Amino acid sequence: MIDILLYDRDKKERERISSRLSDSVAVLSDEHLKCRSFDASEEVYKHLEKENPLDLSLLEVSGDEDIALTKHVREFREQADMMLMADGRISPMKYMTPDIRACSLLLKPFSDDEMKTVVHEFVASYIRKRETPSEENSIVIENRDGRIVVPLSQIYYIEAREKKVFFRLRDREYSKYDTLENVKKQLSSVFIQSHRSFIFNMQYLDRIRLSDNAVYLEHGIIVPLSRSFKAPIKEHLNGLSGKRDNYFKE
Repeated sequence: MIDILLYDRDKKERERISSRLSDSVAVLSDEHLKCRSFDASEEVYKHLEKENPLDLSLLEVSGDEDIALTKHVREFREQADMMLMADGRISPMKYMTPDIRACSLLLKPFSDDEMKTVVHEFVASYIRKRETPSEENSIVIENRDGRIVVPLSQIYYIEAREKKVFFRLRDREYSKYDTLENVKKQLSSVFIQSHRSFIFNMQYLDRIRLSDNAVYLEHGIIVPLSRSFKAPIKEHLNGLSGKRDNYFKE
């Protein structure tokens, strides 16, 4: 169970964010989501008094009252990840502080695409952080450089070329002699094939643009999407969240 607290005075924003949270958790994890949303700070204080569990908090910051609330939430759950939706007119010096320690920020007003990207990355970062690295959920690479254990959660995509398989991380790449079919047997269900030579990690998915025949991952990383894999990917996403349009763009 992933317990989430969402505080935003704007009803439409709350509904949009809540929907994105649901979709992201469905795509990235097998865990269930429990999201409690509030439109008044007093309700949040009362909720916290009941000592409910909390893994993630997404909090509006539009004034000093909200800043006091974020500090209270941090005191209540010191280890919970926090995302702020901050009014652009407020100085970041008021909320990007050691006693709040927000790990993600969305500036108001924001577009729907901006919200979807930031919320998804926020949830994905939390889920990846919870995974405990071990050889059971890692790829072992043995080459001339020695033996390297690469956690699956760090792999953005896998590519087959030049009789090798390449494992792309955010800022580096490893390779070994193998086939993509053999590597697929070692992967978890979050890895989806988009091309006969490419498999990508759904935990880093930002969007899929059909007109570009491309899968866009976090940090500007792009993976090709071939025609034969479009339908299976749509079916996979639709089965997870029922809202594949949140990820697909024409």
